[in-house]
Amino acid sequence: MLETPKTLDPDDPAHLDFLHRKILYAADERPVFWWKRGTKYGVVSGKITPMWDMWVFFVQRAVEHRDASFDVASLEAVYLTDHDTGALLEDYTNPYTGETLSLPGRLMGPETQTFDSDGGPAETSALPGVSIERTHQLGPAIITGDDIWLSVDSSAIVTRSSDAQPFRVNDLETFNAKLSDVLNPDQPGVPAQATLQLISSWQSWLNMGERPGSQVTRLVAKKAFEFSDIAVELQKLLRQLHPEIAANPVAALERPPESFER
Repeated sequence: MLETPKTLDPDDPAHLDFLHRKILYAADERPVFWWKRGTKYGVVSGKITPMWDMWVFFVQRAVEHRDASFDVASLEAVYLTDHDTGALLEDYTNPYTGETLSLPGRLMGPETQTFDSDGGPAETSALPGVSIERTHQLGPAIITGDDIWLSVDSSAIVTRSSDAQPFRVNDLETFNAKLSDVLNPDQPGVPAQATLQLISSWQSWLNMGERPGSQVTRLVAKKAFEFSDIAVELQKLLRQLHPEIAANPVAALERPPESFER
């Protein structure tokens, strides 16, 4: 179990490490579920165009806590939906090229990442057909009354042998929880929510070639400790498309890994 500071110093790296572990995951090794909902946009010459909406599911568990680092196992599922109708997409017509395309896979992982007291060292992880180089940065933490917000920024370079150019993405995430929950040593798992902004290059499956532009994703997110507490719409998608994960999400952390381009 993590040691809870008696008073919180938002500028202390050790306290930022504590916040990272407890707000995003848990002070012990219980599993957590994050559900996310948002929209991905294309940006060309400063003009933003909605491309699709999405539901995102994460099952995660801190599998080992150490003084200076900890390991987290995670599995992600992403379901793309039509921006206007909300219907699940089976294929996608690129608004920039007019080409109708098959969608990439819906699962990423499971994989285990190591995070140190600064949020995680530069590291490279491998999934089937893909190499991912990641960097992370924690803070600042902002405290106002009983609210605490923690910024967690990360960058990734995704390289596939089939792609001429690597895929680059920057995640700017802001997590919110109640300070009284975070500082309660008898509450190892605390409720939390988040807003996320992702800025990336074009996904290779869109076949954009050398066309200039980028993609931006805006998401809201919420943490749960039971699968039954995630958004009902996402529960239905998981039961329809990945019933084995819906039946036992934590056991899915032991399944063979898969990878998609996010």
